[in-house]
Amino acid sequence: MKLIIAAGFSTALIIAVGFFIISPMFYRTAKVETKQRIMLSFSVLESNEIVDWCKNLSSILKAYDISATIFIVGKVAEQNPECVSCFSSKIDIGSQTFSNLNLTLIPDYNIQLEEIRKGKLAVDAAGNLYSRVFRAPNKATDQNIYSLLSRNDILADFSYDYQYNVYLDTQFVKFDATVYDGTTCSANSVLTLKKNSQPIIIDFDSEYPTELIADFIASLKTGQLDFVNASEITGLNLTVRGG
Repeated sequence: MKLIIAAGFSTALIIAVGFFIISPMFYRTAKVETKQRIMLSFSVLESNEIVDWCKNLSSILKAYDISATIFIVGKVAEQNPECVSCFSSKIDIGSQTFSNLNLTLIPDYNIQLEEIRKGKLAVDAAGNLYSRVFRAPNKATDQNIYSLLSRNDILADFSYDYQYNVYLDTQFVKFDATVYDGTTCSANSVLTLKKNSQPIIIDFDSEYPTELIADFIASLKTGQLDFVNASEITGLNLTVRGG
């Protein structure tokens, strides 16, 4: 009887050791591979064909079913509400001042504040939404930017080449990002980048043809990428539709 018990114990021990050895194989198989996050961002500037450009871009983003972020000059939104309303709910809408002025060249703080305030109000009115994401014209900011944005209830700032800032616990906090100019980088160079936790942000403006943007997106779609908007990067609701 003791021999039978000992044999049973040995068999159980062998099974347990075997399972311990092979179990990592199962865990590795079941592990979900995370994708590199990428945000396409577009600055909408003044031009004679801006409404067509925005509608074409909207159709492209819908066709590929991807999220993105649009920054619109307030004057453009005021004169062409379609440039805001044509984009789907997967697209975050932000402002870029009212007149697309370089904020660092405005010596008066109150004029800086008014430029940002009017820009946001124009975008919000055009799209019947409440926007809380911003990009400075020419990505130019000074020491006033944090109070200017917080006083306008703007929670995220994408005005930089190596970071983005998010308003958390009464102050703006810096987060690292890899930022590229979409007009000078190739889709292949993005696809061959080593995956990391930092989001990749690729910037375009409305002077760049939508046909080339479509080709760029088509190439990116061949890779393992997670297309996100500013809200998804920051974890905040930065575009509240319906006012």
